[in-house]
Amino acid sequence: MTADLSWGIKRSFLGYLESLPDCLITTEGGADRDEASGAFRFQYARKTELDGGGHRLEFNGDVRIRAHGGMLLVIFMNPWLSFTGSRVELSVVDLMHWPDTSRREILGISENTDGTEFPLNLAESALETFNGVYPAGEPLDPAILVHV
Repeated sequence: MTADLSWGIKRSFLGYLESLPDCLITTEGGADRDEASGAFRFQYARKTELDGGGHRLEFNGDVRIRAHGGMLLVIFMNPWLSFTGSRVELSVVDLMHWPDTSRREILGISENTDGTEFPLNLAESALETFNGVYPAGEPLDPAILVHV
């Protein structure tokens, strides 16, 4: 059985950006936005078994957020959920190494609850992505697997 990824990023972060008159949020490559909930949905691509145990669910699509006269550009591209032991990590392509799309940035960390919803906390490695506004451990929106 496959599942898409539904993720709202961080409600307060998006709320602030969407209050700006020049904010533009677009989706591409297999991502779309649920108008009712505001969450983004990324298409399931594949499941990969990890060396040393665990697995990874890979998803297609990206969300692009522009604001502040073009000074702000955040792109969440091709998210992965990696399940190792008691931990789940949400990562995206690390665009600081573009065009190398093999490098990943861990955005959020959760406990592996063997469920379909994972409450994420902001990873230390992602502080710059959120412009240093939030501390490590700050709650993000949960990652939710939606069966298709």
